[in-house]
Amino acid sequence: MKKKNVSEERRKSNKRDFELKELLLIAVLWIAAALLFVFIKINDIPHRFIYQSYSLQSWVSSGRIYLTVFFLSGLISIPMGLTHLYVYPRMRKSKFEHTLALRLISVMLVILFLSIVFYLFFYEGNLNSFNFSLLLTIAVYAIVVESFITAAVLLKRSVGKNYFTDFFKGTYMTPREEERVFLFLDMTDSTPLVQQLGPCLFSRLMQDCFADLSDVVLQFDGSIYQFIGDEAVITWKVKKGFAPSDCIGLYLSYKQLLEKRSEHYMLLYNVKPKFRASINSGMVSIALVGDVKREAAYFGDTLNICSRLQKIGKERNAEMVISESFFSKVKHYENYDFHAVDGLLLKGIPNISRAYILKK
Repeated sequence: MKKKNVSEERRKSNKRDFELKELLLIAVLWIAAALLFVFIKINDIPHRFIYQSYSLQSWVSSGRIYLTVFFLSGLISIPMGLTHLYVYPRMRKSKFEHTLALRLISVMLVILFLSIVFYLFFYEGNLNSFNFSLLLTIAVYAIVVESFITAAVLLKRSVGKNYFTDFFKGTYMTPREEERVFLFLDMTDSTPLVQQLGPCLFSRLMQDCFADLSDVVLQFDGSIYQFIGDEAVITWKVKKGFAPSDCIGLYLSYKQLLEKRSEHYMLLYNVKPKFRASINSGMVSIALVGDVKREAAYFGDTLNICSRLQKIGKERNAEMVISESFFSKVKHYENYDFHAVDGLLLKGIPNISRAYILKK
C-alpha cells in the first residue's frame, strides 16, 4: 500500500504550532513579570490602605488589581509577541540603533496604554496629582522585562526549537542513544561563488539562503543542528507521528522556494543558489558538550555515512542521495523515484556499498 506525502495543511500546522508556542512563551513571561511587579508594590500594604496609598478608587482591592494586571499583561503580550515573530526577524540586516529604537517605541506605547487605562478606570484624582514617579518605575521595569524576553527568545532560537527545554531539563547531560534522521544540505559550486562574490557578499548570500531554509524547516517539523560554512545539517527524531517523507519534502520545498525567489537572488547576487542533499537514518549518541559554550552534539556512524553520501552526490552530480536504511522508510511513498547505485566505496565505512539517487 502506497503512502501519500505530507499535506500542505500539515506543513502550515507545524509552522503555526511553533508560532503559537513562541507567543505563549512571551505571554507567560509578560504576565509573570507584571504579577511580580504588583506583588512587590502591594504585598506589604494592608488591604484597606491600598487605594489610599496609590490614590485609587475605593472599589479597587488587591484581588481586583491582580486580576486586572493579569488580563492587561496578557493583552499587551499579543502585539509584543507578534512583533518578535514577524517584525524583528525582518530587521536582522538593520542597524542596531534602528532595532533598539523600535523596541523602545514599543515599550513606550505599552506604558502610554497602561497609563491611560490606569488614569481613566483606577486613579482617583486629577492630572496634577498624578503619580509620575510610579509611571517612570513601570517604564524602566517594562524595558528590563522586554530585554529579558528578547534574550529568552534569541536563546531559544540559537539552541533550536526542540533543544530549548532540553537544556533547562538537562536531558542530555548524560549521553543517550536515539534513532534519528539527518539531512545534509550544501551549496552547489560554492567555491567559485566565493571567488566571484567575495567573502562578505557570499556571507550575505548564505544569510538569505539559510533564512529561507529556516522557514521551510519549521513547516516540516525538523530541527537545525548546525550551520557549517555553506552547509546545513537538519535532523528529526524518529518517534510517534514522525513522517519520513518530511525529510525529502523539505528538500524539494526548499528547492522550489529558491526557484521562486530566483529574481531576488539574481538582483542582489547575480546567482541562482542551488543545494544538493544527502539523507541517512540510524542510531546516534547525543550529549551536551562544552562549558563556556555548550551545545548538543551527535556522535556515531550515521552522521559519517551521511557526510560520505554527500560527496557521492557531488561526484555523480546528483541532487539527492539517500542511504539504504532511509530508503527502506520511504520506498512506499508516492512521487519519489530513486534508482540504486551499487559498488560504492565509502572511506572508512566498509559495510556500506549501496545508496539511492533521486531521479531528476
